[in-house]
Amino acid sequence: MRVDTSNDNEMVKLNVTVPEGLLEAVDELVEDREYTSRSAFVREVLRDTTEPTLTLGAQKRISKRYADVAAGRTMSTDAARERLGIDRS
Repeated sequence: MRVDTSNDNEMVKLNVTVPEGLLEAVDELVEDREYTSRSAFVREVLRDTTEPTLTLGAQKRISKRYADVAAGRTMSTDAARERLGIDRS
């Protein structure tokens, strides 16, 4: 999904209700990462979750590799070196 953010100057207010503990965690992140406000933090999180950095093809290949690991279709680095004839030294 691609989000059109070309008109970032037109802000819309969004009210969100969260548990107190989550708000405290957000406030800590805002302070630790030096965001200017909670809103700036939330905007960045929303951008990060709505604008994937990987292409769909890359996402599919990564998912396939995770499936390979889960199914045991992998080998250790030592086994791979031996198979490819790579000397560790």
